[in-house]
This record gives sequence, structure tokens and C-alpha cells, in this order.
Amino acid sequence: MRKTTLFTLLLLAIAALWQANAEAAKRPNVLFIIADDQSPFDFKTYDPSSLLDAPAIGGMASKGMTLDQAYHMGSMSGAVCSPSRTMVMSGRTLWHLPRRGKKHLKREEGVTKGEDILNNTIPAVFNRAGYDTMRTCKNGNSYNAANELFTVREDATKRGGTPETGSEWHGDRVINYLNGRERANDDDPFFIYFGFSHPHDVRDGTPDLLKKYGAVNHRDKKSLPPANPKAPKLPLNWLPKHPFHHGHPGLRDEVSVGGVWENRDERTIRNEIGRQLACAENIDHQVARVLKKLKDMGELENTYVFYTADHGMAIGRHGLQGKQNLYEHTWRVPFFCHGTRDQGRYPSPWQRLPFGRSGHLM
Repeated sequence: MRKTTLFTLLLLAIAALWQANAEAAKRPNVLFIIADDQSPFDFKTYDPSSLLDAPAIGGMASKGMTLDQAYHMGSMSGAVCSPSRTMVMSGRTLWHLPRRGKKHLKREEGVTKGEDILNNTIPAVFNRAGYDTMRTCKNGNSYNAANELFTVREDATKRGGTPETGSEWHGDRVINYLNGRERANDDDPFFIYFGFSHPHDVRDGTPDLLKKYGAVNHRDKKSLPPANPKAPKLPLNWLPKHPFHHGHPGLRDEVSVGGVWENRDERTIRNEIGRQLACAENIDHQVARVLKKLKDMGELENTYVFYTADHGMAIGRHGLQGKQNLYEHTWRVPFFCHGTRDQGRYPSPWQRLPFGRSGHLM
């Protein structure tokens, strides 16, 4: 069965939603949520043994659509999120991306054939369609020229364990934006790009969630984190070392992540997975806040909600730590859709999108 990349899924899903609502009196809103460095196997939907408590995102899965074959397409550099997010924003394949700026290398440009990429990105398309567009996300490693096209943009990298330094900051930006629409009686349709800086490292969780998952924000490179029976168990594919040369042994993600460094022992990996889940549950809390706000405004039933990530993550699986590999836990991403006519779970995305027919994608 063919594997379908994330950018294709997003654009086809949005196209399908436009088609399904072409004759509706009120155009639908879109809330697109994207996490940073999150394996699909964080969620019980993809791994029933996962300890992650994420009822808001899990509710999207149970009441909407779950795509089982969402993948990112790969990368030409260790910063995998950069091409992934550019593909999401532009709808282009890995080898047909726009220039990345001053540090851009000619070999990374791909074949663009002089086409107008910027003015056919997500914010440009929705702006032309009369939508109000808003974005909050981390800084950097994205398509900045496209990001600047959002009508409202509040970006900052927030990977701390407090409301001001963590995921709650991004949640507040969306809540504040929706409050402003209420005060202004703004009834234009909206597209909100709701991005998070977590669970990308440094995975500093909030104290209560760290305690729940038996983890600590480990700082001392010379010692191991304390053992805790509440910490998540090692994944079945954990290894103390990757069994062969995989091409990127010296990359930052494999040797320099705070709290892990080059350690792959049980205490370190269990603690780091606990930190990952603590950050992931905090994201779920923010998603719940925004969904509740939309419901209180009477907008939730007219809003299509997507949840995904730019790519997955290893964290001890196969002896790896980062995102520079093509194992399922890293290449694959979670993808949930809520608000569409179709519900359920199918292995192929073309069986799930509300086109009313099936067909090949790639």
C-alpha cells in the first residue's frame, strides 16, 4: 500500500472540506494544530499500551478520522522540521521546495521551475478567500516568508515548564485571538495555525505532570536521573545502541540533547519518555481549552480541526534518540481530523476523506 506524505494529506483534506461545503451558507473555519517532534505512538490510538492521558486529542480520534498512513517525506538536512513544515505550508514535495534564506544551499532548492510558490501557500490561499488568518508556533525551521503572510502572527519558542515558558503560552495566544473576535463581533471565517514548541527538547514538563509520569527535568550530565517505578516502561524496540552505522551518529539529536546526551540506559530513556508524555499531556490541555472556547462561541460545529506533528521521534527506540531515521516511530506522524462527515479508521487516506469516491493519491 502506498505511503502518503503529510503535506499531501493536509492539502487533500482541506480541498475535500471546501468541496463538501461549497454550497453552505456559512463557510467553515479551520483549526490546524501541529506539535513539534511527536511520534504517533505517543497516543493510545496508535499504541494502546501508551500511558499518555490525552482526552481532547483522543476525542478527535474517536469522534472523527484517524489517518494511519501519514508520513513526512524526509529531509536533506538534520533539521528535519524545516523541510517538513515548508512542505505543509507550500504543498510541494521535498525536492521542489523554495529557497531557505541566507543559509540555503543550492542542492536543497530542488526544481521549482520559477513557479509562484509563496502566493500559493496556506496563508496566501486563505487570505485571498476572505478568511482571517492567525498563527502561533515556535520560531525558526520553517517557511518564514509564508509565515509572515498570516494576518496575526505570534511566534515564540516555548519549551519551559511554566505557563509563560511552555505550551500554555501558545494556548493563550489562540484564546486571546478568539476573545478578540468575540469582542469585535467578527463573523469572518478563520484559519488558525496552532503550533507548539513541545514536545521537542528540552522537554521541561510542568511539576504536576512530571510527577504523574515519574520523571524529572534532568540537568546533570555526570549522573543519571533517579529511578522511578511510575516512569513509562521501555518500548519493546528499545536498544542500548543502534546495531549498525546509520549515517548520522554525531548529529546534535544523538549526542547533545539535554537530559539524555549519549546515554541510552533504562533510567535515562524511561525518564525522557516520561518528560515527553508530560509535555504531550500539557499540549492536550491547551487543545481542550481552545476546543471549549470554540464550543462556547458556537463555532465548534462549524470548525474543521486537524492535529498532526512535523515528524516523529525515537527516544531510545532502536538505540536512537532523534528524528534523523526512517523507522516508523520517526518517519510516521499522528494525524487526526474532527468535524468531517466521515468517522472511523482506515489504512488509506483516500478511503477517509469526504470526497465520496476513492482514488490513487501518489
